[in-house]
Amino acid sequence: MTQQDAPGALSETEPCRDDEPTPPVAPSAPAVVAGHTLDTGSNGTATAGADIQFVPPARVSPCVGVCRLDDASGLCLGCARTVDEITLWRDMDTAARGAVWRALPARLAAMNVSSHQLPWDGQMARRFVTESIRSAAGTWVLGVVGAVGEFLRAADEAVEIAEDGDTIAATTPRAALRVSLGRRVRATSLPGPTDREDKRRIVLSLPAAAMEVPMRDTIGDCGPDTAAIRSDDRDGRLFDMGLGRAAARFCVRTEFPPLIEALNAAVGETWQQILPRIAPLLVAVSPVRVIETGLGRVEIATPIPPPDGASPDGPHTHFLPDHIALGRDLPLGMEIPSAYAPGAIFYPA
Repeated sequence: MTQQDAPGALSETEPCRDDEPTPPVAPSAPAVVAGHTLDTGSNGTATAGADIQFVPPARVSPCVGVCRLDDASGLCLGCARTVDEITLWRDMDTAARGAVWRALPARLAAMNVSSHQLPWDGQMARRFVTESIRSAAGTWVLGVVGAVGEFLRAADEAVEIAEDGDTIAATTPRAALRVSLGRRVRATSLPGPTDREDKRRIVLSLPAAAMEVPMRDTIGDCGPDTAAIRSDDRDGRLFDMGLGRAAARFCVRTEFPPLIEALNAAVGETWQQILPRIAPLLVAVSPVRVIETGLGRVEIATPIPPPDGASPDGPHTHFLPDHIALGRDLPLGMEIPSAYAPGAIFYPA
C-alpha cells in the first residue's frame, strides 16, 4: 500500500503481497459474501443448496492494487481498510482479519464504491465454480466484449465435473469448460441489473502480468487441438481467428475437410477480410468454438445461428464485429483495477 502525495493521484499496480500462504482454515459457520454462499460440511466439502455458502479464508489480502486514501474517511479507496489495518495485516490472526473482511462491504458502500474484492483464495474460487455449475446457478462467460463463449446448463442436463489440483473441468453434451484457479486468482463482486445481492456478478481475474494467452492478429492454423477438454476431440484441427487481444483468443475446431481447406487458404489474413466470404460455411458447419483466457477455456458445440437468427438457448457464442471494435475486455459498467486481467465472469441466473 502506498499513499499518494498529489491530490487525486491514483495508483493501479499489482496488488501488494500482504497475503501469505497458510494451511487451509478449518470449516466453521458459513458466511455470505455478495449474496453468494458455499456451504461447507464438517469434512470441509462443499454442498449445493439454494444458495452457495462458504467460509471466507481471511488470510487473503483485500488489496486490489488501487492504493489511495479517501480524505473524508481515512480509508483506502481500493480496499476500504484503514492505514493501521493495512500496516498490521501480516501480523493479524485469522479472527482479526475476518473481522476486517466483514466490515469492508459497508465501508465501500458508504464511499459509493459498488465493486469490491471477495475474500476468496483459489480453493474458494474453485468451490464456487464447481457448485455454480452443479446447481445450474448461472452462466460462465469467457472472452472479450463481442467475442465470447457462454457456458451454462439446464437444471436437468447431465454434467460431469472433474477436479485435478487447481483445475476444474466440466462437460455437458453441448459444451465444456476448464479453468485453473491457483493462489493468484482474485474474485471481484460487481453490481447486477438489480439491487439484489444474489444477482451480483463475479469476475475472476489474474494479475495482468500473469496472463499467458497466445496472441495473433491474423488467421492461424494451430494444428490438432491437443488441449481439448475431451480426449476424443484432440484430433480436431484448431484455427485461431486472430483477434489480436491479450486477454483472450477465439478459435474454431473442426474435422470437416472443406472448412479446413477454406481456413487454411485464409491463413495470414485478418478475420475482417475473410468473414464475409467464409461466414456462410461457418454457419452451415457450426464448428466447435474454443475461447481461451489466462484462466482456461470454454468449448461450445451448439449450432451457429444465421445473421438474422437468435442465439440458441443454453451454451452459445458471440462474434460481433461492431462490439469487438470497442476493444474492451469487460462490458461497460464492469470495471476492475487495471492491474488485473479478467479471465471469467459469472452471471447469476
